[in-house]
Amino acid sequence: MAVKRRTTIYDIAKAVNITPASVSRAFKDDPSIGKKTKELVRRTAQKLNYKPNLKANSLRTGESRTLGIVVPKINDHFFANVVAGVEDIARQNNYHVLICQTDEQYEYEKSAIELLITQNVACIFISLSASTTKTTHLKEAQQYGIPVIQFDRTDDALQSPSIIIDDESAVLAAMAHLAAQGYKRIAHLAGPEHISVYAKRKRAFEKAVKQYKLSTQKQYIVPDCLTKENAKAAVTKLLQSKQPPDAIFAAADICALAALEVAKELNIPVPASLGICGFSNEPYTALTSPAITTIDQGSFEMGRQVATSFLQQKDARMKKVKPVIISSKLIVRSSTSRRGLNT
Repeated sequence: MAVKRRTTIYDIAKAVNITPASVSRAFKDDPSIGKKTKELVRRTAQKLNYKPNLKANSLRTGESRTLGIVVPKINDHFFANVVAGVEDIARQNNYHVLICQTDEQYEYEKSAIELLITQNVACIFISLSASTTKTTHLKEAQQYGIPVIQFDRTDDALQSPSIIIDDESAVLAAMAHLAAQGYKRIAHLAGPEHISVYAKRKRAFEKAVKQYKLSTQKQYIVPDCLTKENAKAAVTKLLQSKQPPDAIFAAADICALAALEVAKELNIPVPASLGICGFSNEPYTALTSPAITTIDQGSFEMGRQVATSFLQQKDARMKKVKPVIISSKLIVRSSTSRRGLNT
């Protein structure tokens, strides 16, 4: 099948018998072009199935109507909701969104940024991959005049706006709940500590352990345990140790799910003998048996705030500003609710 040639403003100009410049002005509703000519141009454009070249327009005018968003996992409910929030605001303001997935790989993230630079996007929104330890690629985008806005997983050293939750308050609320339920030996399945969000969650966990005078055994903190496979191996080892934890606080819901699966395999009753709390409020946490206690991060609102932050600052030079804090909420479910049970 032959490839159909794309219609250009030159084709429209020839069909209407005016100059290409006049066609361009007609599309922009320029007052120098008469109403009848504008209507004729629009009818002809529709007849010829004309589609504007947005990239060419942005290069010509210096203003792009395309935004780029880079996420670790697009099928993760949290990130999908952030993208939906971004698109909600972008659509209302006549912007388009390009979505890139890194699959937690730095090299994929770097390639995504290079692609977005070549696409001349108006702004890049990003949540860092688990393997990202440097942000030279983001600084390069900034050097090209493309602003960068970070969300959730951020590099505090990068000079850019950021949209986050108060991780310390969220973790302290979860730990206060676990302590109130009588759990004394709480383990933490932590994320990569070079990512600020996971470092903050770990510090908050350690603060709560001291505050509630809980067991402080070194093996109760498992570093860099963000995948389901790693979490299952870590939880199996913890629960089969001489002094197993009686609760697990995971830095991500996928790890909490892994903990629940291991507990069932080992016939350990949840929540009577083991409490489990996750982080992010993935949909499956409400469907497991028992349902998993977790922390809702306000992901859709985070996405809306990410896009709004760009719109508020696009006419000014984007720089390091105080982070925008999104409210979070502890969702208490059966996996930690053992009040009234014999423990």
